[in-house]
Amino acid sequence: MLSLHYLRAANSKFMLMVKNAYSPRLCFRQFTSGLSVNELNLSMSDLPFRSYEYEDLIEFPEKVDVLICGGGLSGLCLAYHLSAIGKHKILLLERNRLSKCATMLSSGLLLANQTWRSHGMLDLVHFADDFYNYLSKQQDIAGYSEWSRMLVASTEATTLQLKRILSIAKASNFNGRFLSPEELKKLDKECQIGETKAINIESEAALLLDDVRVNQYASAHVLASMINRTGVDIVENCAVRFVKMDNQCRVVGAETDYGFVECDAFVDAAGAFSGGFFGHDVDPAIKQFPLHPLFYNSVVLEAEGIYTFPSTVVHDVDLNVYVSHSGRYLICGGFDKHAFKLDNEDSLLLYGAEGSQLPEQWDFFGLRLCFFFTAVHVLEKLAKRFPALLNLPVARQFVIGEAFTPDGLPVVGALPSVPNYYCLTGMNGLVTTMAPGLSKVLAQRICGIEPELDVDKFDVGRFILGRQRLLVCNGMIIGYFNNVFLFHSRTSHAGSVFSNFNPLYEWSSVRRLRLSPLHEELKEAGGVFGEVMGFEQVLYFSKGDVPWMKCGESFPLGKPEWFDHVAVEYRACREKVAIMEMSYLSKFEVKGQDYGVIYFLQKMCSANVDQPIGSAIFTGIQNYKGGYVADCTLNRFGQYEFFMTAAPDQQTRLRIWMQRHLTAEDQTSIHDVTSKYTTLCILGPASRMLMQELTDEPLSSFASFSCRVRRSVIYSNAQITLMDLFLLFQKINIGCVSGIRAVSVTHCGELGWTLHCPNEFAQYIFEQLRTCGQSYDVQLAGNYAFNSLRIEKFYVRWGVDIDWMTTPNECGRSFRVDFNKDFIGKDALLEEMQMCPRRLFVQLLFLGHDMRRDPWPFGNEPIYRNGDFCGFTTSTAYAFTIGCQVSLGYININGMRTADEAADYVLDKYAVYEIEIAGKRYQVQLNLHSPDLPMVSSEHPFHYRPTQ
Repeated sequence: MLSLHYLRAANSKFMLMVKNAYSPRLCFRQFTSGLSVNELNLSMSDLPFRSYEYEDLIEFPEKVDVLICGGGLSGLCLAYHLSAIGKHKILLLERNRLSKCATMLSSGLLLANQTWRSHGMLDLVHFADDFYNYLSKQQDIAGYSEWSRMLVASTEATTLQLKRILSIAKASNFNGRFLSPEELKKLDKECQIGETKAINIESEAALLLDDVRVNQYASAHVLASMINRTGVDIVENCAVRFVKMDNQCRVVGAETDYGFVECDAFVDAAGAFSGGFFGHDVDPAIKQFPLHPLFYNSVVLEAEGIYTFPSTVVHDVDLNVYVSHSGRYLICGGFDKHAFKLDNEDSLLLYGAEGSQLPEQWDFFGLRLCFFFTAVHVLEKLAKRFPALLNLPVARQFVIGEAFTPDGLPVVGALPSVPNYYCLTGMNGLVTTMAPGLSKVLAQRICGIEPELDVDKFDVGRFILGRQRLLVCNGMIIGYFNNVFLFHSRTSHAGSVFSNFNPLYEWSSVRRLRLSPLHEELKEAGGVFGEVMGFEQVLYFSKGDVPWMKCGESFPLGKPEWFDHVAVEYRACREKVAIMEMSYLSKFEVKGQDYGVIYFLQKMCSANVDQPIGSAIFTGIQNYKGGYVADCTLNRFGQYEFFMTAAPDQQTRLRIWMQRHLTAEDQTSIHDVTSKYTTLCILGPASRMLMQELTDEPLSSFASFSCRVRRSVIYSNAQITLMDLFLLFQKINIGCVSGIRAVSVTHCGELGWTLHCPNEFAQYIFEQLRTCGQSYDVQLAGNYAFNSLRIEKFYVRWGVDIDWMTTPNECGRSFRVDFNKDFIGKDALLEEMQMCPRRLFVQLLFLGHDMRRDPWPFGNEPIYRNGDFCGFTTSTAYAFTIGCQVSLGYININGMRTADEAADYVLDKYAVYEIEIAGKRYQVQLNLHSPDLPMVSSEHPFHYRPTQ
């Protein structure tokens, strides 16, 4: 049996062997034993787990309520929750054996670095912990045990990130601590295997977090036993061949190895095999899935009798390697984006593999793929951190196929084009953590119940799939949706599965695919671009030698290099005039033949949309619990014609939400025109003077640039004033171009317009604005400046500050709701007003933060009131007018009976509020309303004032 030391020394020989076309299969067998995945998994194959064969059924069902394809943890958890809710006819099919190849051989722990992205993901971790704890109490063999995860940092930036993680962990009821310098020295000196140092811990810091280890294989069989007793039919060795759809593009059933099964709902929980169940006659835009099977490797070492790190997984965040133990074995491996690539031809091998495990005879050493530990130098990283591992014999190498998504988040929900085809897949190696909570949410949606957990970020509606199969997702374009593209776009995300999470990181793969007509002009002007929903979006403008494409930015320490550039742009927006390109906004035309379109929009929107032609209305679109499906601006440009703009990540989900609530009586059409218009925002006190020089339309018709109150209704119990608010919208001429749609709103509180112009006229209008704007010292501005403006004015952003679970009562936007009409979510909001919302949206101004030396806030920092945790921040920016860092966030007020009582509690003058960043707390001043900002204006100093 060979050792890693031998493989490392023979690296050059292996590469020579590839070139000379020696037999790679023979070489691989030299260090491969017969150890199976399940034997490694605490030898669970010796336990009395039953099989579920076709012959065991009294009768193979011909019709079921829900057909689940996939017998892994995801499918089994879903069947459990469906049966608990009351769905009786459930059939679960597995093409092989239940959980035949359990993934996550690296640890099996619940926590991973991606789980610190948001406290919503941490809620899923808590749910999973309770779920597996419950399973272990049902049967002791469920494999639930307390473990620890040691995160080791080698750089100052990663150490700072670990400190941020610890701050979030403590606020989220996870225990953790940093090892002291003495403990680090002791660990570095005393941990040995034989005469060789076991771990080289010469590092900046090591964070030890309490965690839970779950045996996925055992948990799957415990779940199967439980749901089978409740009446769920389970059949192993039965593959779904294809699904059949009717003329309404709904699944009516599926052809299986044992015949056709009708179903009301079909759930694809097939992991790496997901999306392969559509027939050849189905539109390609429907049959492709936003995931791709990639592989990662784990090497198993013989370590019987060696006591190294009991119940602890050691993970080097910078080197991206790990070591864990399971029984008499050590599992070690690493992650590198180049090691995950799986060619189209290679991915076909998955369909001949057992479970998700690739066959042993696969050509690891061929010219298409190089061996993981030699080609990407992961072995060198392991040797640097864990020197003694090189002397241990190799028992087995596992190559596991896993379904990865472009943004590293799972895919949950109904396909936009097939409303009863549900997805529960793309777990990115975190199925143990994600499956219990996400499956419950999906079960509730299938049964028509509003979910209890916030998983909106995982909804399949975050992807954009157009007629030309252009796919975009959560700040990253996925590209023309075919396997070749998916092969290239997944690797950068898959390779970062266990790296430190950086909120400012911009991906480098698959860029320059979705460009506005002004991209080259903005680039020549010094624009530095990031990505939002696939669009190349200007972050800021630099006058120096800075690469135009922002990607791979290291975690900032102190004031970032772009700060001074953003300050110039901000001052132009507040004191002069600036131009922002915002084509990434989602745009829709909603039209009807008669009053049916008004009735439809009144039902969908919480504000009163039946306003005069030329009105622009801020409105929310609520779900049945009152949460925000979208926060948008609705512009009425005809008697039965409306133009809607919303957040960029609403392009698919908002359209689908509205279409699913359309009835034949509404006589309404909804068209996505996002790619038809270029959007320019002209803002600042001199914007009116600049615009008046460019158009022959009298801009005095835009009577007001702040919200106008039309009527007020006071609900005495809630003591909240409700108002109809609207701005103005009209078509204007600019130079030689007519019919430009102009709205007197900037989405950040400053005076100005948003112009929606057809793409063919965009460059002309942009040149006119810049040429005429020279006399006003016009400045180009980017998203960083916009963010500072909106946060300083207390403006929310959907997907960051408000989401599916946030109500207008919580975020202080009840004044935009008209309770004198019916709309979706009205009853839930009225009920909430009678009691009191569970939290309040607040603005927090830092009082003692040194912007040059202290770590900067970036959102998701814990908030403390009188030393007790009370909430999280959502977004943060430097407020140049106020002169400090400003955060937005939520304060928990559970237990308050009225809104007045809650306000008194939050604004208690004796209460001390603090925000913790990387272990240090900073005192903050709390506001429930935006502050009065000093006015510096070059136009109408007595009349102009930013919208509050």
